[in-house]
Amino acid sequence: MPYNVPTLRSLIESGLIDIEASLDTILPKFGIEQALNTSVSASVRDLYDYQSWIVRQIIPSNESEDQTIIDTARYEGVIQKLASSAAGPVTFAGNVVIPVDTVMTHADGRLYRVTLSNTPSGGNVVVQVEAEAAGAAGNLVAGETLTLISTVPGIQPNGISGGLIGGADLETPAKVLERLLFRKRKPPTGSSVHDYVGWCREVAGVNRAWAIDYYQGPATVGYAFVFDDRVDILPTYQDQVAMADYIYRHPDPATGDDVGRPGGIEAVYIPLTLKTTNLAITITPDNADLRDSVTASIQGYFKTLSPGSTLLLSAVRTAIGSTIGVTDYTLDLAADVTATTTELHALGAITWGTP
Repeated sequence: MPYNVPTLRSLIESGLIDIEASLDTILPKFGIEQALNTSVSASVRDLYDYQSWIVRQIIPSNESEDQTIIDTARYEGVIQKLASSAAGPVTFAGNVVIPVDTVMTHADGRLYRVTLSNTPSGGNVVVQVEAEAAGAAGNLVAGETLTLISTVPGIQPNGISGGLIGGADLETPAKVLERLLFRKRKPPTGSSVHDYVGWCREVAGVNRAWAIDYYQGPATVGYAFVFDDRVDILPTYQDQVAMADYIYRHPDPATGDDVGRPGGIEAVYIPLTLKTTNLAITITPDNADLRDSVTASIQGYFKTLSPGSTLLLSAVRTAIGSTIGVTDYTLDLAADVTATTTELHALGAITWGTP
């Protein structure tokens, strides 16, 4: 039977009854006894609130404090992923080596610093750069232009990005909680399929991952992962190589001990493609805040889907209809949407109608 924390009003009333019973008299409406009773009842209520807060910290949940989640996760071996800086190659036209620590900028103001400069070849020089500021905002698609802040004799000022990746924001407590619950429910064994999911999700920027046993026959495990915070959530070739190395062998984030796939097991990357579904929605009432809420709700459902799963019309309708504030809506989606085993559902453009 659940225990209901008494309200302040009920505490005051019960305290008044006790005082009157002890004094065997009816207290006046205004008096020192009434004031003392109210003060003591408020203090007792504060104790109840504090105990309720403690209960929410004992077992980490969505109601726990952020620091409680992070500290408990650390104790259990799930370490919050720190922000990381994007890095990758940039090609400049020129015939001299660009000095290390040379700074360049993107048109939107993002700064990058040279960490390694190669020998010029064929009239070009390729440098490895790293974003000055850590975070997902530092990622840059291939083909973008970066401009040297200070000129380097023998080098054209504009370079072309080869794709800067690896930038990720500080992991949120909510995502730490997800990984903590995953670890508690599926403890590491070193050879289970869920271990590959856990390893993938330890990598900075990776939000979702999946693994399939016997992917290409005995002694094989297939794995796939995505970066939900990027514009293109699918991993690049560099991401795939880095993940393969990580799964093969890496220091455990909590202990520092080397862990990874056991001998005799082949881990195979599953190349995913996105199956995008565009939607046309009309909501009542219609305003920008409700549109954002509906979009977030639908995106939340899409992120529960795994490769090869079916996009359910009923679930999309539930995501829209359960959004607080929406009283009515129309949706153009008329049936469930299936996907192949290597397709992952993704939300495309939403066209908003006027009620």
